[in-house]
Amino acid sequence: MPFIYHDPATVTNPKTVINNITILYDGGAEGFSLAMLTCEGLAHVGVRWNVAIKEQVDDAKASGKVICDGSPSLKGMPSWFILPRELFNPELFDKDSSQFMDMVANWR
Repeated sequence: MPFIYHDPATVTNPKTVINNITILYDGGAEGFSLAMLTCEGLAHVGVRWNVAIKEQVDDAKASGKVICDGSPSLKGMPSWFILPRELFNPELFDKDSSQFMDMVANWR
């Protein structure tokens, strides 16, 4: 029996800040899930691993006897990692952008 993971459509944590979850991609037990969601009233993208790395070596989870929480999880509850909205600023990732070049220079 393969890994069993939470259907990403049922992952609602962090409950106090997200709602309106629309799954864009579910990569199954060996992948990740991607969703559009509302976080604190603004549209965001959330991502999560359906099965966490540490769960891949857990015999009870690998056999399907115990459901995987995935990653991230908060207090044992499957959760979303909310991507910063700034990541979706096309100007930031334009290789000819001075903002992008400054970011790369500062990273090195």
